[in-house]
Amino acid sequence: MQLIQDIVIILFSAVVIIVLCSKLKIPSVVGFLLTGIIIGPYTTGIIKNTHDIELLAEIGIVLMMFIIGIEFSIKKLNRIKNLIIFAGGGQVVFTVVVVAGVALLFNLTFAQSIFFGFIVSLSSTAIVLKLLQDKKQIDSPHGKIELAILLFQDLCVVPMVILTPILALKEGSDIGSNLLQTGIAFVSINIIFFTARKVMPFILNVIVKTRLKEIFILTSLFLCIGMAFLTNYLGLSLALGSFIAGLIISESRYSHQVVADILPFKESFNSIFFISVGMLLNFNFVMTNIPDVLMFGAGIFLLKAIVILVFVLFLKYPFRVAVISAMGLAHAGEFSFVLAKLGLGYSILNEDMFQLFLSASILTMMFSPFAFSLSPGIATRAEKGAFVGGWLKRKEKKTALNSQTETVKKPPEDHVIIVGYGLNGRNLAKVLDSRKIPFIIVEMNPDNVKEADRRGHKVIYGDATKRKILEAAFIKTAKVITFAISDSLVIDHAVATARFMNPKVLIIARTKYVTEIDQLYELGADIVFAEEYETSIEILAKVMTAYGYSKEAINRELSVLHSKRYAMIRDKSTPEENTADSKRISDKINREMYSDIDIHQFIITGKCTGSGKSIAELGIRTNSGATVISVIREEQHIPNPQADFLLIEGDTVVLMGTSEQIEKAVELLA
Repeated sequence: MQLIQDIVIILFSAVVIIVLCSKLKIPSVVGFLLTGIIIGPYTTGIIKNTHDIELLAEIGIVLMMFIIGIEFSIKKLNRIKNLIIFAGGGQVVFTVVVVAGVALLFNLTFAQSIFFGFIVSLSSTAIVLKLLQDKKQIDSPHGKIELAILLFQDLCVVPMVILTPILALKEGSDIGSNLLQTGIAFVSINIIFFTARKVMPFILNVIVKTRLKEIFILTSLFLCIGMAFLTNYLGLSLALGSFIAGLIISESRYSHQVVADILPFKESFNSIFFISVGMLLNFNFVMTNIPDVLMFGAGIFLLKAIVILVFVLFLKYPFRVAVISAMGLAHAGEFSFVLAKLGLGYSILNEDMFQLFLSASILTMMFSPFAFSLSPGIATRAEKGAFVGGWLKRKEKKTALNSQTETVKKPPEDHVIIVGYGLNGRNLAKVLDSRKIPFIIVEMNPDNVKEADRRGHKVIYGDATKRKILEAAFIKTAKVITFAISDSLVIDHAVATARFMNPKVLIIARTKYVTEIDQLYELGADIVFAEEYETSIEILAKVMTAYGYSKEAINRELSVLHSKRYAMIRDKSTPEENTADSKRISDKINREMYSDIDIHQFIITGKCTGSGKSIAELGIRTNSGATVISVIREEQHIPNPQADFLLIEGDTVVLMGTSEQIEKAVELLA
């Protein structure tokens, strides 16, 4: 009954504190830590015996490593291998070396020094993912860097756990016997891995054929916890076994379903894990050693931030991206606590060392959300500083000059600037290249720069928020600049800078969310595409088609939405008013305009006059009286195109007007 009572107290306390934290915009992980601190034996003493709670927390760690193993993918790793190897590997190795060196200066043993390097080098995957998701920055450059480093750190947990017992060997111990035992365990693990790799898919296939969800969930839990038990029995860690189980299941077609079924268990037990960590904090120790805790916490944060900053800059990312990445990962991680408890169990750390690290680490984790929010402003101020600012200006000037002399021999005119060479940027470059339309790419991912250069494109490495970089791309003579990137922080600044440098350039921006559209228009964008909106438009068109509506009726609805900048979709405060407006406008169009007006579709071919020209250049509205209400390009519907919209081969132009007007418009296009 005592365990049930403790769980009830934990859950009630967690709910109250997490609700308060959510209102204060504090990550739930920090709330769980606070819950443990408040109800733990060293503070209020509401829960005195933490042994049973720690057992539940162990299950949380096992499930966490199981999910990481399932999500481990060679294909995913290959796409960001340079970041993982150089940024992730460099950060972990260099942090371990530096921390170990500092620890040796404080007269710690070699084993203790290396072990401190291990636990300081790790960051919290749970906190970083939560912050990136809340800020919608997972696909941003710093988001990808942080995820790559976190992935390497998570993979390093396994060898660190394996090396911990070896570090615990004392003088006089039979080192040979221990190494032999470890070697036997490794051989056993390999045998288990390759055997389970053959057996697990067969087991899952048999279970799936029963079509019983309950058995599938139980089997997944059995494979996870059973493998953890087996590795623990062989003298290795529980976490290693669950990671191997996840790794094997990741190759199965059922991996996504396993994640969906296990995730609720993992989240629940992880919550208990963080609460149990908070319970371990000795509040009396913190109050007695406040200077040491603050110094150690600040040391962890500053050291990790500097190391990550150096390695991200080494990979030739902009200073702003490096600063945000560094401050986002400078805290300690959940696996640091796992290793620290393991080190305490093996007597590598004594109780005071453990409490000092625990206190300082929790401090860094609580500070991490504030550091994340402050990092863009700090990066901006640092760039303007005397030393950093001067260094960056020299670097940007050198980059701009190199770009102009190496890739652009004479200033182009009426060209397109493509900011971002991801999927959208590459598709746009391919089409422009095929139509002989001049363009320059601006990209700050070194791998993408190499890829663009390999394809023979004119490319400039740099940050599009910087004037020198836009000058190198000849923004003042450009006709169009497109932003095919996902980083909202960069897009806002870059759009404003581009508009200031060239008031006449056509600015086309892309964003993920409808809520960000107005701000981009206010900053100077001419056309903004929201991925969220485009998806809803596609769904709307398909639904109306299924109900037998004509293309003309669908186009009218889409035109109304586009003319109001998606107001019907995003304004939740007045849905009835918006719907009524749409119906009223649509009815008016039907009654007054469409009685004598036709809709006609014309396909642009390579021999057409309209191919490679804008709607304004053709003067369709002026010379024919017809209106281009939409363009269909590669099955993508583009309603109400602007006057500067370039028509290319394969486009289907939807014209609206009288028969005579449409006939004249077709002559202009053909």
